Amino acid sequence: QDVIMRVVVGIPARMGSSRFPGKPLCDIAGKTMIEHCYIRCAISKYTTSLFVATCDDEIKNEVESFGGEVIMTDPNIQRPGLRVAEAAESLGLDDDDIVVVVQGDEPMVHPDMIDLAIQPLLDDESIFVSNLVKELTVDEWRDPGEIKVVCDLNMNAMYFSRAPIPSIDHQEKPAKVWKQVCIMPFRWHFMKKFNHQLKPTPLELQESIEMIRAIQHGYKVRMVPSPYISKSVDTETDRIAVEKLMLQDSLFNQYD
Repeated sequence: QDVIMRVVVGIPARMGSSRFPGKPLCDIAGKTMIEHCYIRCAISKYTTSLFVATCDDEIKNEVESFGGEVIMTDPNIQRPGLRVAEAAESLGLDDDDIVVVVQGDEPMVHPDMIDLAIQPLLDDESIFVSNLVKELTVDEWRDPGEIKVVCDLNMNAMYFSRAPIPSIDHQEKPAKVWKQVCIMPFRWHFMKKFNHQLKPTPLELQESIEMIRAIQHGYKVRMVPSPYISKSVDTETDRIAVEKLMLQDSLFNQYD
């Protein structure tokens, strides 16, 4: 399939994580977390360009040391998607170009996940934003670090929460339970609107989940099931778990 629009991948990263300060530079099997993300995103077949969006010189220096592109952003931006949106303003994008936000704390990201996530935007021009989801375990369902999502029958998000949803208290028949995997493609015209026109919403601020802004303003967010192992790094325990996964990962063993 020919892609005539640009597909730009932005990786937001900052040193000031509340639970794991400096985590983009933490070591996982001999490379920093941000380098793993960058290398793996660069392999996506649809990606036309790639950058890290940060406000920290330490991250800028690290990314430039392995030959990556960096765009510096306002340190007051809190939301990762908005950090990428500000950075992408400098790229001269067309409205129908696609900007993919890939969280900088997902070192196991597989390039095919990016291709999977953007497919709905390639197939249907009425879709402005999508996200990956993966079925989750009971431990992940209970973990407020994992964002749960419930969907309508067309796989559009109905709600995102850090709480364990859907409830099992009166379960009649178990439904599939999904977690958000932080790969978020936007059409550029919608990303600009999201950044400049859509105000933060009460439930976005309640949950600290930026995608709620889109659904609370009445926009559809198409969720795309992913078969790939995904593990975000929010704590030192996560880092150790991901390092074990990384050492057995076939893609890691193909790095140059």
